[in-house]
Amino acid sequence: MAVASSQKFDEIRVFEGIAERTGNIVDRDTIRGSKAMCRSLTELTRRARRMGDGTFYLPVALWPEGKTTLPMSETWTTLS
Repeated sequence: MAVASSQKFDEIRVFEGIAERTGNIVDRDTIRGSKAMCRSLTELTRRARRMGDGTFYLPVALWPEGKTTLPMSETWTTLS
């Protein structure tokens, strides 16, 4: 299937629990087999928590529109 190989991925930099797009876009073939490739925001969050700071790749269409950064861990709010 030729469409899958032309899929584009945003390069995402996670530093101190905050994810931010670097502005670089790569082809799927460039990162094929990389442990940093994520298929969803949930997978990005899990990997960032497990692997720590680093560079990850997320399909272009999955980054939330209008967001420049995303926290990888939310602080719990106590309901009392």
